[in-house]
Amino acid sequence: MPISKKAFNGVIKILNDGKGLINHLNNKQDRILVSKSHLKGALDQDKIEYLVQTLHRYPYKKAKVVQIIKRSNNIFVGRIYNQNKNSYLSIFPHQSKKIKLVNLTDSLAELAVVEVEVFDWNEHGVDAKGKLKKVISQPNDTLADHLYIKNKYLTRSKIFDKHQIPINFNLEQYILKQNHREDFSDLNTFSIDPKGAQDFDDAISIKLDNNIYELKIHIADVSEFVKEGTPLDETAQQNGNSYYFPEKSYHMLPSDLATKYCSLIPGEKRLAVSVCFKLNKSCDIISQRICLSIIKNKHRLNYDEVNDILSNSSKTSLDNDIQLLYDVHNILKKRRLKNGALNLLNTESVFNFNSNGIPIKIFEKKQSVSHSMVEECMLLANEFAAKFLESKSHPIFRNHELPSRRSFIKIESLISAFSNKSRSINDFIRSFKSSKKQKVFSKLILKKLKKAEYSHTNKGHYGLSCSNYIHFTSPIRRYADLYCHRLLKRILKNNKNSEELNSIEKIVMRINQSEEKAKNAENEYNKLKKLKYIKANNQKTLVCTVEGFLKKYILVNINDANLTALLSKSHLKHDRYRSARNRYAIVGQFSRKTIKVGDELKACVEKVDMINQEVFLRYPKKMN
Repeated sequence: MPISKKAFNGVIKILNDGKGLINHLNNKQDRILVSKSHLKGALDQDKIEYLVQTLHRYPYKKAKVVQIIKRSNNIFVGRIYNQNKNSYLSIFPHQSKKIKLVNLTDSLAELAVVEVEVFDWNEHGVDAKGKLKKVISQPNDTLADHLYIKNKYLTRSKIFDKHQIPINFNLEQYILKQNHREDFSDLNTFSIDPKGAQDFDDAISIKLDNNIYELKIHIADVSEFVKEGTPLDETAQQNGNSYYFPEKSYHMLPSDLATKYCSLIPGEKRLAVSVCFKLNKSCDIISQRICLSIIKNKHRLNYDEVNDILSNSSKTSLDNDIQLLYDVHNILKKRRLKNGALNLLNTESVFNFNSNGIPIKIFEKKQSVSHSMVEECMLLANEFAAKFLESKSHPIFRNHELPSRRSFIKIESLISAFSNKSRSINDFIRSFKSSKKQKVFSKLILKKLKKAEYSHTNKGHYGLSCSNYIHFTSPIRRYADLYCHRLLKRILKNNKNSEELNSIEKIVMRINQSEEKAKNAENEYNKLKKLKYIKANNQKTLVCTVEGFLKKYILVNINDANLTALLSKSHLKHDRYRSARNRYAIVGQFSRKTIKVGDELKACVEKVDMINQEVFLRYPKKMN
């Protein structure tokens, strides 16, 4: 294995499986993997020196860390694990550098949430040395997981200064002075949101007149209250987005702005940016425009209520508008999918907790028709805003680049392994009758796709099959949307764009980082809760769906929890199993028994590793 003699400097990212990833020479298109054995104790975001290894048999490179140049941080929030009468700090799974706590006056409980400061990295030794700063939570506290995630991911979010929030602000009087806005407050406007929604970014008005649909999508005008360059704006930009947990929400904006002044509250006049469409009966766009407006949300609806209206319409004016929106969304969605947009099955986990904060039931929240109705409107608004702004300014684009050639080949290989004819990705997913199989194969395809990101250059959106796309419809909870609103208002007011390209790049870098942090926080919170659910149900026989194969393990999805677990191949008795040519199945050498991706099997819990966040399974004894 040839190794380059020239050493490079870079910043390493640690993945969930403990491996490292480097953007070689700061090029996102040239990412190099670092195996766990070659990390040399590097932790996430450390600045490192590394050598590149070229692998002749594979189309990619690997790297080996030579030394740590600079540690990204010395203070960490993590969980305690005890080993050989010593206490150690776990900050993420498969941590390559142990952090040993020294000079403890009292013993610490396993999985206690703590903050630790490392004072000696001991770079040439096995363990770094740290001192306890504070205990955040005991392992059995109801809020232990929430406090762990909050302190780990949200500590750098700035606290809003009270002087940044309007005091005794008379919104009604302020709105009366907005003479330059179009007044849509008489329209039959409604919002559709989840049951527990706290802030309302968007609302919709629709009517059918002479076979022309008049569709107006109203978005909260946050930029009217969060002025560019102010301390409030700087804080919102640093936060980047809102965080939503079952225990508490953490808004990007001060709570009063997010839930009161900006939010499109029912029965109250509010300032908005309205995207107005006229569509014919085939939903072809006849005209489209954007304007500043005043609206009044007449009806706050949740997804279940809209689904009930569609099932049991009583022919009120609201019911008629909901039916019109359903008809429009149906045509728009069919056209979007026909044009190549992906339609993968992606579900969200919802927890029902006991009094100790442990899930007793995990529900899969699938996209309902009512959610799809709102989504189609927002996609339409975002796409038009992207085209409008690209022609006149420098928006922040939401890009989803085409998969690499290698990824396309892997996707085609997956489809051909489970289909006797050539199919599109959507047709392939739809060919499975079982939703469990649809979910597993959707997950496999998602892994082959690139991650959607923000950028100041337009690269299109593969997943939505859009040539240009931005985020515009959620300015209360996403800074990218707020930024694009400001650009739009400058154009509508004939003001020149004052943003320099380099400052846009800084904003893009910030919001990409904050989005990744928010996603990691959500994923780790969900995983911790699912691990506790599995641990509490460790005597049950679990129904699983095969996801893939490693050298020693079968990867399976525990259907009840939608969590990937490891089933050792050593549990497959009386045979030797080898990978099939397509690698999506294993075949018994003697029995010729085949286990393939998508197969259902039953397994029992062997071990739940809370530190490395893994579940190990075994076959039930009666099956051995």
